[in-house]
Amino acid sequence: MFAYRGLLDRPSRNPFGLDDLFRGFDQLFRELQQEEPAITSFGYAPSRLVEEDGRFVIRLEAPGLAENDVKVNLNGGVLTVSAERVVTPPEGYTALRQERAATRFSRSYVLGDAIDPEKTAAEIKDGVLTVSVGKAESRKRKSITVKAS
Repeated sequence: MFAYRGLLDRPSRNPFGLDDLFRGFDQLFRELQQEEPAITSFGYAPSRLVEEDGRFVIRLEAPGLAENDVKVNLNGGVLTVSAERVVTPPEGYTALRQERAATRFSRSYVLGDAIDPEKTAAEIKDGVLTVSVGKAESRKRKSITVKAS
């Protein structure tokens, strides 16, 4: 109760001082609409890492990305996927509303020494990036049958 006493005493339409906050958001949105298209958000690509058929398979949601927008690097057992989507309207047009923002992201996965860089492939299809990393032959799991003597 005491924490709000100062806020309630000042004359305002909103007793909690939210007018300044809303005014700031309005100004921010007006400025964003006037600027050239730019990277306006730092994205996060949801992903799933599974182990199947002797390989690691990573699937990332990547809507609107083309193969030129994505970079995949494998260095010392760490797989790094980074991408950048730049949204620009066609020449001669002005975007009146843009709901898919330009974005960039980078994700790293520690796969360890059990990988074979020669058996690595990446494909983007229907907004999903699939990266397949083969396991090294010496590191594949092996089932050992236990015999009774």
